[in-house]
Parts: sequence; structure tokens; C-alpha cells
Amino acid sequence: AKAHDALTFWSFVAATVLLGIIFLVYCLEVVLRYLLNSPTSWSGELISYSQCASVFLVMPLLTKVGGHVAITIIIDKLPARIAAIVSWFLYFISAVVCLMVAWFGLDENLRQYIDNVRLMRVHAVPQWWISTFITYGFLMSAIHYLRQLDFRNFSAHYTATSTIG
Repeated sequence: AKAHDALTFWSFVAATVLLGIIFLVYCLEVVLRYLLNSPTSWSGELISYSQCASVFLVMPLLTKVGGHVAITIIIDKLPARIAAIVSWFLYFISAVVCLMVAWFGLDENLRQYIDNVRLMRVHAVPQWWISTFITYGFLMSAIHYLRQLDFRNFSAHYTATSTIG
């Protein structure tokens, strides 16, 4: 659990760094393009890839702290024991779905690697470099969902109404 939490934290740090890079590269591109009439050939791609990576790097933290989208009106109105059971089922289903997406993602990552699939833009890069972040985000989130399940008491530590921080 400690290693998973540490990896989640450092993924959040990496996502934050990527957002900073997106901001700086975007500003650089504006200056180079509109003031110096000399745009870069790589900034748009770097920004796109960084956006994808940052979303899936921050996904585990959002899952851990309940920052994901949740409509809690029904669970909030239920008696505590029933709400815990419903939460358990919701988190279990969420974990299963995330694991399935991660499995399909891993299969696709391996296919992209073996077949040397490249993103054909100005600068071709291996597609698995980008799609691996999707697999990572869903796998890490699945683990967080599973960690919130109490299999002995058939309840879940429901975090959807928690705040980050």
C-alpha cells in the first residue's frame, strides 16, 4: 500500500510537471510564431502527448481521494450500512471495469510495440509511448478501488464526497 501510494504521489508530481511544460511550451510557441515568425515543428505534438500523459498520471490520485465524477444523492440518503454495501458494489464494478480497460490497453500496448506502430505526425514517435499512460492510469485506479473495499464487512471506504488535500 505504501509503495502504491508513493507511486500515486509521484505520478501526480509528474502530471503537474507536464502541465507546467505544456504552459511553457505553449507560451514559447506563441512568442516564436507571432513575434519572431518562426514556429516550432514539435510544440503541438509535445503539448498533445503531454495532455494525454498528464490526465492518466493524475487519474490514480483522483480515484484515491474521490475526485472522480460521482452522483452521490442516492447514497447520501441511504442508511449507513446500506450505503456501505452499495458503495462496495460500485467500487467493485469500477475496479473490474478499470482492470478490463487496463488489460485491453496492455494488449494494445504490446501490439503497438511488436508491430512498431508509430504516430504519424510531423515527428513520428512510437504509439506505445503515449498509450502506455492510459493503461497505467486505469491499472493504478483499479488498485485504488480494490484497496477501498472491505471484503470482511462487505463495505467500502466511500471517498466520492472527499476533497483533495
